[in-house]
Amino acid sequence: ETVWSPTATKAERLSIYNYDARGEEELSLQIGDTVHILETYEAWYRGYRLRRKSKKGIFPACYIHLKDATVEGSGQKETVIPTELPLVQEVTTTLREWATIWRDLYVGDKREMFNCVRDMIYDLIEWRSQILSGTLPQDELTELKQKVTSKIDYGNKYLDLDLVVRDKDGNILDPELTSTVSLFREHEAASKQIEDRIQEEKWSPKSQNIDLTRQAKFASTPAFALFVTLKNVVCKIGEDAEVLMSLYDPVESKFISENYLVKWSSSGLVKDIDQLHNLRAVFTDLGSEDLKREKISFVCQIVRVGRMELRDNNTKKLTSGLRRPFGVAVMDVTDIITGKMDDEDKQHFIPFQP
Repeated sequence: ETVWSPTATKAERLSIYNYDARGEEELSLQIGDTVHILETYEAWYRGYRLRRKSKKGIFPACYIHLKDATVEGSGQKETVIPTELPLVQEVTTTLREWATIWRDLYVGDKREMFNCVRDMIYDLIEWRSQILSGTLPQDELTELKQKVTSKIDYGNKYLDLDLVVRDKDGNILDPELTSTVSLFREHEAASKQIEDRIQEEKWSPKSQNIDLTRQAKFASTPAFALFVTLKNVVCKIGEDAEVLMSLYDPVESKFISENYLVKWSSSGLVKDIDQLHNLRAVFTDLGSEDLKREKISFVCQIVRVGRMELRDNNTKKLTSGLRRPFGVAVMDVTDIITGKMDDEDKQHFIPFQP
């Protein structure tokens, strides 16, 4: 006899694959369906979709993804509240709403609107991923949130959907906590901003079918990274050394990244031999402000670590483990970072200056 066990997990359950029911006891699913799980048995769940609670059935557990959430109420009054950021929830809801309209535009052969909505959907998907990654610095995250809310408001206006009224930080205003007069004024201000944005879009190069250059695409990215692989250090040091790599702004005379450290042995090889062909570094959290820098240099400092003879009262003393600057290698990487030069997989030899 099959014994089903009730589940008490408080989570948002999303279908990540389509599933076609193969019998009366099974439940069909579509990607993105939110389901409530009543019981579980081995690799199967029994439950219902929230958009049609009257139909219950079983479905494979591997078709479901669990997300942390708060479940309020039960039965027909059940409400699933995700614990993710409110802005992420809004983007998810907006994408689902736009996806339905996007499909109708395709069926109706409205190509211009279809392509415009497609671009907006792709932008929101990319930005949502960046917010969820949790790797953006606070200033870049704030800037990205503004771009997301502007894109949502612009898209809703473009598709003749309801206008969302927000405060100056981009948060949705709660009508229960905001006066009618304030709501009206914010609504007027939001409408004007969106109308101005639409006029800008009409006269932008993109609307005139002018392709974005590689540099412009880089500039539109809120955060990017520089990937570096160290192949070899051709320098006769004679002692153990430390190789420190970082990014430097020569105009402001300051480093704009942390150091990537590689320990080099006196034999001319990396000290950790297991890392011989795996000396890679990713300089992350470089934002749009860094693209505006006049110059960016890649700096490789070499510090030797070893013994040094000291003279004290005519007595020779030897010390070990002393760090002394040995030299530096510098390369201008401005064109690479700003996207003017396609430098993927290209090798560079940077001259060493003692």
